[in-house]
Amino acid sequence: MFTFRNHKKLGAPCATDLVLDRDGYSLGYSFERKCALWASYVISKGSIGIDVDRSNDFDPDPDIPEEYRVQPDDFRNTGYDKGHQAPSAAIDFSRKSNDQTFLMSNIVLQNPKLNRQAWGRLEGMIRSWTHNKGKLLVITGPIYGDSPELVNDIPVPERFYKIVYSFKHERAIGFIFPNEPVKGSQIWEHAMSVEEVENETGYQFFDQLGDSGIKAELDVSWWKNK
Repeated sequence: MFTFRNHKKLGAPCATDLVLDRDGYSLGYSFERKCALWASYVISKGSIGIDVDRSNDFDPDPDIPEEYRVQPDDFRNTGYDKGHQAPSAAIDFSRKSNDQTFLMSNIVLQNPKLNRQAWGRLEGMIRSWTHNKGKLLVITGPIYGDSPELVNDIPVPERFYKIVYSFKHERAIGFIFPNEPVKGSQIWEHAMSVEEVENETGYQFFDQLGDSGIKAELDVSWWKNK
């Protein structure tokens, strides 16, 4: 049943060269950046934690034209992790859906001490929020500087954003992290309103909501309250 979800339900945040709809997420891919500029997924307490065996087998995405396709070995010995945008642990309701999170179109060059600390902890918090904040829409992606460093001809993101929206409570929160070591204890230092993330990225989130005021609000205490 989860494969029928519309993961672009509230709109795509920016135009991209190619939009791909998977069982557990959608993404918008940039040929210039060789990376998805956004990945969007809807999760609920019923769709997470089914915990099929994780394959850990990263694969090139055959749906990306070959000249813009990233290979798993392109990240080897670079000092960066293969960071998921749509996370494996949140999309495990079937073998196929989890395998799709390991396609390289869903992977970014991410600082290991960000990926394994603050970023991973935030993803765990978001999964826990499904139990008391209902079904969630999450949008995440990289932010690039004017002249990004290239690693094997792949631009390195300067920062990463993440947006979370609760359908049940009509509340949203945003985060932006530098592509640097960030401890799990520092997550809330990087919280901001969705409107602030829009200002930093130039993207437009949740255009299907209209002018509701939700994007301007930031109630950190509500999100901290489990």
